[in-house]
This record gives sequence, structure tokens and C-alpha cells, in this order.
Amino acid sequence: MPILAAAVVLFFVTAGLLHALLGQQSAYDIVKGMLKTYAVERHDDGSWNARNVEEPYEKVTNDKMIMWDAAHYNSIKEYLYRSPYDPKGKDYAFFPLFPLLWRTTGLPPLGICLLNILLFAIGATLLASLFRNKMPAWMFLLALCMPYLVIFAIPYSEALFFITTATGLYGLIKRRYWIFFLGFLLASMTRSASNILLVAWLITDLLLCLRHRETRKSFFRNVALHLAPVATGVLAVIIIQHLRGAGSPFQFVSAQGLWEKELSLPSWPFTDWSVEGKSVTWPLIFTLFIPALAWLATKLFSALRHNEVNETTETSREWQTARILSVLFFVGNIVLALFTQKGCMYSQARLLTCTSFFCFLLFEFASQPVPKVWRWVIATFLMVSAVYCHTMLLGNSTLGCIITLLLISMVFFHHWMKPWLRYTLVGILLLLNIFWTAYLFNCFLNGGWIFT
Repeated sequence: MPILAAAVVLFFVTAGLLHALLGQQSAYDIVKGMLKTYAVERHDDGSWNARNVEEPYEKVTNDKMIMWDAAHYNSIKEYLYRSPYDPKGKDYAFFPLFPLLWRTTGLPPLGICLLNILLFAIGATLLASLFRNKMPAWMFLLALCMPYLVIFAIPYSEALFFITTATGLYGLIKRRYWIFFLGFLLASMTRSASNILLVAWLITDLLLCLRHRETRKSFFRNVALHLAPVATGVLAVIIIQHLRGAGSPFQFVSAQGLWEKELSLPSWPFTDWSVEGKSVTWPLIFTLFIPALAWLATKLFSALRHNEVNETTETSREWQTARILSVLFFVGNIVLALFTQKGCMYSQARLLTCTSFFCFLLFEFASQPVPKVWRWVIATFLMVSAVYCHTMLLGNSTLGCIITLLLISMVFFHHWMKPWLRYTLVGILLLLNIFWTAYLFNCFLNGGWIFT
């Protein structure tokens, strides 16, 4: 599916051109009432804050790309966890593979951004190849409608995590264990998602063991095969961080406390540090979280009852595995945030959408009609979400809410739409997401509170 890779590149080129256009005063004056821009104020004590201003979009420079978490990845790249500017050891919360890749390539910040776009394009193409005969070409454009694609155009680790997990899923479905092992090994060295992956694999293998009436020996064999790359990747991180001065084997866990993450009971109502992130996180949680839990519950109920398994293809078990694992990864991120972030759902917008697991689910559920009962469930929660998030549907800085709700509607209900309506909605989604991506990119450059 090289066409998808070209579409990814074209998407980011268009968003970049739009960003450059809005950097011109004359163009910015036309739409400034619809936009929010920030300016960073730095103080003598080293602290800073961002205030709202009415100024054209920022010019792109290497220095301005070192913002938010990119500053920590850059620090690890330069000092390998021994930065004199990180006395508390916050950098240990970040896994090393992305900064090591950055260091190895020797690329400037803008160069690593271009590499990230390329990695995402390759990863999306790899996933799309699994669905080549399952759905028409236009549906692959749904990958470009994910509402936080900007994360693949900045010096963050999401693009590397995307391509490594996409490689792992590809190896799983194609029954090539060495590809699966390599993908999830590298993924486990890229982001601290191993805790979610470990639990997700255990639950997935348990469900499928019950479903297929496998022996205990077969269950433990599958668990060992699936957890081996994750455990090996985490071990590699422990060794690297230990060699670079970590005070304990699990320094990356204790470092999370420096980012205000600790075990705690869920808190309501939810909060967020940014309205931009909230506009994506809220509709995702209120539309998909409970249906995802209900879907997993039906899988467990069916497995416990030992319902007859309909084996339609020789790879059906691998597809079931990828589907359940992807849903569990989505649910696991939300559950982890609920019990460690005290009701503040910061970062969830990118952690939920900017993964190959989410993209896989987009393709998987879009490629086949959804059963009637699940259509009603999703439709009900879509309406609940729209009502709860109604204040965000008209805000200029909360366009992500409209994009997210439209994307979910397209995935689950496009089979019952007229062709002209499908193509119109996909076109609208792409245009909105290009505008939204250019907006978020500018927020990143000028220090807006959106990339926590």
C-alpha cells in the first residue's frame, strides 16, 4: 500500500504549508478570530508560562522544536541520562531507544521530525497491507483522520513506538515469530508501556485459552512466547539506565512520581491540563471505554461457556489475538490513568490515538459491518458523548472533539451511508484534521499547554 505512505507525506506537507501560510500577517488576520496562539514568558528563576496572544503562527526553527517532552529526549540524546540540568532524575521516566536513534542519526530536531513522519508512514503502510483485501482503498484514509497526528511531526517517541508495534502485529498475524519478537522488543525499549502490554498479553492469552479449550501447558507456552520480547526489552532498558547511573533497577518506575504519577483512587469529575487534549480525550472515553469493557466482558462470557469456535481461516486465531490485545491496550491506558493521575487525564489524547493498536482497530472495525446490537450501543454512547461534550463542539481550540466523533461515526456506521456521504465526510475529516494539525503544531512551537 505505497499509496497510503504517499498520502501520509502529502498530509503533513499540506499541514506544513498551511502553517507557513498562517505565519503571514495578512493570511492570519483573516482567521485570527478562529485561532488561539500563545507566547512563552520566561522568568528569572527559570520558570515560564504561556499566555494567549493574537500573533501569526511561529516560524519553524530547530530551537523551537525542543519543547515539552522533546527537551527530555534531547537531554537523553546529549547526556545519556547524566544531564547536569536534571538533578532530580526526571529523564529516567523516558525510555532510551528513541533518543539513541536520534543520537545515532545525528539529525537536528527538524531532521528527526521528518524521520518520524517517515516512520509513521511506513508503520501505517505495514498495517494497511494486512487489510489489503478486506476493504476499499478510501478506508485507509481513516488513518489520516486520527486527531493527534501532529505527534508524529515533532521530536517525540510515538512514531518509533508506532512502527515497532505495527511490526509486532504484522509478525503476529503473519505467524513470523522473529518479526513479532523484534517489533515488541524494540517497542518495549521505546515507551514505558510494558506494564500495560504485560497485563494485556496475559488477559488475551487467558481469554483465547478458554475460548479454544487449550491445555494449561499451551496457555503457559503462549504467555511465555508473547511476554518474552516485552520482558527482554524492559531488561535492556534496566541495563542501559543502570550503566548510566540509575539508582535502582526500576528507576524508570520511581521517576514517574516526579511527574505527579502515583497509585491513587480514581477521581471525578475528570480534569485535564489542556482544552485541546480534553477535546479528544473526553469523546474517546465517553464513547468507547464502556463499550470496549462490555465487548471484553462478552468475550469472557463466551469463553467461559465454551461456545463453538467458528474457524473461517487458518489465521483466525492470530486476528482474534491482535483484536483483543488492541482493545486491551486502549482500555489499559485509561485504567492506568484513572489509578495513577488522580482524575487528571493529561496525555491521554496522544496515548490513546497515536498507536498502531488504535489504527489497527480503525481498520478492523471499518472493514466489516458491526452487529446490530453494537451499532445501538455505539450510537447511544455517541449521543451521550455529544451531549456531555457539547461545549466543545463549537470551540475553535476544541476542533478535536468534532474530528473524534466524526471518525468514530465513520468507522462504525459507514456501511449504512450512501457513497456520496462517505466520501464527503472523509473529505471533511481530512480538511479539518489538516487545519487541526497545523494548529496543534503551532501550539507546540509557542509553548501551548497541550503536549503534556
